[in-house]
Amino acid sequence: MPKKSKKIAASPAKVWAVLADFPAIVTWAPNVDHSTPATEARGGIGAVRRVQVGRITLMETIVDWRPNQLLSYTVEGLPPVAGSIVTTWDLAEQSGDAKATKVTVTTVVAPRPNPVGRFVARALSRQLGRAAKQMLDGVAKKVEGGSK
Repeated sequence: MPKKSKKIAASPAKVWAVLADFPAIVTWAPNVDHSTPATEARGGIGAVRRVQVGRITLMETIVDWRPNQLLSYTVEGLPPVAGSIVTTWDLAEQSGDAKATKVTVTTVVAPRPNPVGRFVARALSRQLGRAAKQMLDGVAKKVEGGSK
């Protein structure tokens, strides 16, 4: 279960504004080549985005949506042997500092119950950990004044 955190010099509301525009991940995540909404809803539980990462197409569906606090979505499109994947963004105001947010990205890979599934899940977890770091850096750059 990769878990990456970063302190971002912005309020939780400012970080949330970037994450809440769910289909716009391409504007801040350096590892995303293309993204589009796959549902009319662009945010909230049930909203879906299509994400292109290299030659891989992923469908990400929001399963938990708590403004300024938490965003969680399933990731589909990886080999089925990898099992199910859920990524969660947790925003926490830094103690006493309304202009700083600790952002934590956690990706849970629930592998298929066999040796191959567990092996693939471990390898995938390492890759998803690297991707989480890139996304955290991208969000920080976006909210702290830069762009992709």
